[in-house]
Amino acid sequence: MTNAVATAEERAVLQTLGGLRLGTFRRVKPLLLLAFVALEGPTPRRRLAELLWPGAQQPDSSLRVALHALRDRNAGALRSEDPVDSGLPCDAARLLTLSGPDVLAAYPGPFLHGVDLQGTSAEFEEWVLTQRERLARHVQAELLTDAERAEPARAAALAEQVFRLPGAPPPEPEMLRRLLPLSLPGSALETELRAEAQGFEDPEEGAATTPIRTRRMLGRAVELDALLAWATLPGGGVAAVSGPGGIGKSTLGRELLRELQALGRDVTHVDAEGALYGSELLSRLAAVRAPGHAAPTGWAAAGRVLGERPVVLLDGLDALEDLPELLHEVGRSLPDVRWVLTGRRRLGLPRGLAGPTPTTLESGTAALALRLGGLECPPPEAEAPEVQESPAVALFVREARRIQRGFAVAPANAALLSGLVRRLEGHPLALTLAASWLRVEPLEDVYVRILQSGATLHDVGSGKRGLAAVAERSWALLQASEQRALLRLSVFADFDPADALALGIPEADLNALLDHSFLEAHRPGSERLRIYPALESLVHTHGPVHAALLEEARGEHARHYLEWFGSRSPTDPAVAEESGNVLRAIRTALQAGTLEAGLLYHLMSHYDGLALAVTGTDVFQRLCDLIEDVQAPPEVQAAGQIACMWLAQRAGRLLDAQTLATRFLSGPLADDRGNRMRVLNTLAVVRSEQGQLRIAVSLTREALAIARDTKDLNRQAGYLTNLLGGLTRLGEFEEVLELLPEAQKLLPHGSSLTLGETLLWVQLEMPSPNYENILSEANVLLSRIQNTGNLFSKLQVLLYLGMAHLGIGQPRKTLICTRQITDLTRDHQYLDNTIHTMFLEAQALYALGRTPQARSRVQAGIKIALEQRNNNNMNIWKGLIICAEDLSNYFPDTINSYILQLCSNNEADASLKTRADKLKRDSHDKIEFNDLKDIAMHLIKLLQDLKT
Repeated sequence: MTNAVATAEERAVLQTLGGLRLGTFRRVKPLLLLAFVALEGPTPRRRLAELLWPGAQQPDSSLRVALHALRDRNAGALRSEDPVDSGLPCDAARLLTLSGPDVLAAYPGPFLHGVDLQGTSAEFEEWVLTQRERLARHVQAELLTDAERAEPARAAALAEQVFRLPGAPPPEPEMLRRLLPLSLPGSALETELRAEAQGFEDPEEGAATTPIRTRRMLGRAVELDALLAWATLPGGGVAAVSGPGGIGKSTLGRELLRELQALGRDVTHVDAEGALYGSELLSRLAAVRAPGHAAPTGWAAAGRVLGERPVVLLDGLDALEDLPELLHEVGRSLPDVRWVLTGRRRLGLPRGLAGPTPTTLESGTAALALRLGGLECPPPEAEAPEVQESPAVALFVREARRIQRGFAVAPANAALLSGLVRRLEGHPLALTLAASWLRVEPLEDVYVRILQSGATLHDVGSGKRGLAAVAERSWALLQASEQRALLRLSVFADFDPADALALGIPEADLNALLDHSFLEAHRPGSERLRIYPALESLVHTHGPVHAALLEEARGEHARHYLEWFGSRSPTDPAVAEESGNVLRAIRTALQAGTLEAGLLYHLMSHYDGLALAVTGTDVFQRLCDLIEDVQAPPEVQAAGQIACMWLAQRAGRLLDAQTLATRFLSGPLADDRGNRMRVLNTLAVVRSEQGQLRIAVSLTREALAIARDTKDLNRQAGYLTNLLGGLTRLGEFEEVLELLPEAQKLLPHGSSLTLGETLLWVQLEMPSPNYENILSEANVLLSRIQNTGNLFSKLQVLLYLGMAHLGIGQPRKTLICTRQITDLTRDHQYLDNTIHTMFLEAQALYALGRTPQARSRVQAGIKIALEQRNNNNMNIWKGLIICAEDLSNYFPDTINSYILQLCSNNEADASLKTRADKLKRDSHDKIEFNDLKDIAMHLIKLLQDLKT
C-alpha cells in the first residue's frame, strides 16, 4: 500500500449506516469489532471474542488476527488493545449527536444494512437489531419534531419520511397520533396511518380501555367546516378567529391551511405575534414567501408572490395597533386574497358578527367571525364510553400518554376525568398543563388540586377559568431553578435555545419548561422558542418578588444582544430574526442610561437597508418618546430624532420628515455641527421629493460645507453626489463642471459606487455628452461592481451603458443592455429602474423603426410610474417626451398642450425641458393645466387606441 493510500485510510470514517466499510477496507469481522467499540466504548478482549467468534476453536486467536488486520490497514484504528478501544470516527456515533433536519442527510440507510452476520453470536445479532432501531428512532424523532414546526406542505413530506424510514421499527401508537395531523387530508399517507392505528384498538368486546384517537383536531369540526366553506367563496375575504390565550386558535388556523393545501390552494402562515404595525406584517409575509429578497414596497406588490387564490393566516395579531387601517388597506390592494386572523381580542370586525355563518360586509367583503371557547366536555351523568368520546377528555388523555404510556379512560377513572375537564372548562392549554402534573402525582390528586384552585376563582369565564386554575399550580411544581429560568426567559421576545444557554440558563431547565408546557415552538420551520403568551401573567404575578433577578436578566440580555447587534451588518438576515430582542435590549439600555448613539444609527441602517422604512419610522417614533421620558443624553436624543426623520422620508411620509427636521434645526440639538449636517441633508432630500429642487440644492450646499470643514470625507462624497444630481436636474452645468474635479478625488471615499454612478449620469445629461468616454468609464465601473455583488449598482451602470450606446447610434446594443437588466430583476422590485429600463427600450425600438413595440413599452412604463403616487413625478414627464413625436402625428393639439405644460413647470428637470422646447409648437391658446395623473391616464389611453 502506498503512502497516499495509507494516509487516505487513516483519515477514513467507519461507515456503518447503509453498509459496512472503512475506506476501501471491507473485512467484516474486524469492522464489526470497530462498530461495537464505537457505540459501546472500550470493551474487554474476551467479551469481543465471545460476541464475534462464539463457535471458533480459538476465539482469542481469531481476535488477534482481526486486530492485526486493523493495525496494518489503519494506524489510527486502535487506541488500545485491552480493553479494545478505537480512535476512528464512526458515522453512527456522529448521527446520535445531530439534531434537526441534518439527521436525514447523515442517514444513508439502516445500521449494518445487508451485512452478513453469520458466525456471530445471537447476542450480537440482537445488539445489531437494537442499534438499528435506536438509530432509526433518533432520525424519526428529529424529523418529527421538525415536521411539527413546519408549514403544511413540508410537514407532510417530513411525516412521510418518518413513516417510511428504512430500518425503523413499526410505528407505536404515540407516533401515529403525532403523524396523522401532519399528513395532508385525503392523502395516501393519511389512509395508511389510519389503517395502522386501527390495529391498536382493543378487539375484545366491552374492553375498558379506549381505542387510540387519531383525529386531526379535537372538538373543532364545526369551526373548521365553517372556515373551509368560507374559503371556497369567490373573491377575497377576512375571517377572524378569537378567544382566550391557549384556547386553540393557532391550531385551528394551521389545520385550515393543511386542508386547503391538500386541495391545491396557495397558503401562507405568518407568525404575527408581537407585530405592532401593518408594515411589520408585510415584511414578515415577504420573508415567508420570498426569503432573501427585498421587502415589497406595499401590499399590492406583495400579491405577486402569494400565488393563485391565496389564503394567508396572520397568527397572533394581539399587539397590532392599526388593525382597522390594515384591513382596509389589504382589502383595497389585494381584493382576491382570503385573510385568516387569529388573536385574543375580537380583531376589529363589526359587533354582532359571530358564529359559523359567513356574512357580506357593506364593502362586499366576505367576513366570518368565530369566538372559540373550551372543548366540549361530557355531562356529569356520562358513563365511560361517552366520557372517552369527549374532545376535552381525549385531549387530556393524549397529553397524559406522553407521561404514562398506558393511560386510558376506564370505568374506574371516567368520573374523575369527566369532572376534571368540566372544572377546566375544556381549555386546551389548561388540560395540557394539568396532564403534566401526572409526573409528580396520581390522577386523583390532580383532580383534588383543580377543585381547590377553582373554588377560589370568581367571574372568570369563556375558558379563562380553566387556565387560571392550573397556571399557579404548574408554577408551584417547578423547581426553584426552573422558576428562575422561566423568569429570566421572560425578558426575551423569543429565543434560540443556544442564546438561552449562552446567558446562563441550563439546558436541563429548558427541557423541564418544555415538559411542563410553559414553552412553545411558535414559528413553522424554526427551532426558536417562547413562553406561551397565555402564561405571561405568571411572570407579572411572580416577577415583583424576584425584581433583582429580572433586573439582572434584563441587563445580561441587553449586553448580549447589543454587543451581538453592533458586530453584525445591519442588513444581515439574522438581525431581522432577532429584531424583537434587539429592540428590547435597546429599551433596557435606554432606561439604564447606557445606550450608545451609534447603535441607533445602526438600527436605522437595518430598517433602511431592508426596505422597512415604514416599520422603522413607527419603531423610532416610540423610541423617541422613551428617549424623552428617560431624559437621555443629547447625542442619543439627536440620533433617535435624526433616524426617525430619515426613515420617515424614506417611507414617503414627507410632511412628517419635514416637520421633524424643521423643529430639530430650530432647537438646541442643532448646535452640534454633525447633527445639523445630517438634518440639513435629510431636509434637502425631502424638499427634492416635494419638487422644491432649488431649496434642496441650497440645503445640500450647506450640509456639504460642514462636511468639508469637519473633514468628513465619507459624507462629503455623499452630499456631493446629491448636489451634482440636483444641479444637473436644474441645468446649472457651470457649477457642475467646477465640482467635478473634487468629485473625482472623493471617489475612493464613502459610497464610491454611488458617486461613480452619479458622475456617469451627469455626463449623459450634459449638453454635449462624450459617449465614447462614458462607455469606457461605465465598463470600468461595471467590472468593479461585479466583485461586490451590488445588484442595484449593476442595474444602474447597465442602464447608463444602454443610454450611451443609444447616443452613438447603436440601438441594438441598447436592447442587449435592457434585456440584461430585465433578466437580473425578475425576482426583485425596483420601480424606478424598471420604468427607466422600459423607457430606454422604447427609445431603442423607436430608433429601430419598431413603433408598435415602442408604444407598448412606454405605456407599461407610465402605468408603473402611476404607482409611485408622486405629485410631480418626473417619470410621467419622461414617458410623455419619449412618445411625444409619435403621438403628435395623431393628436397634435393634445400633445402640444402637455408639452407646453412641461415647459412651464419650474421644478421639471432641465434635460426634460430642453427636449420639450424642441418639440413644442407655438400656440396662442391659453395653456390648460391638467393634473399629472390625468395626463398619465390619457397618454395610456392614447397609446392603447393606437395599438388597437
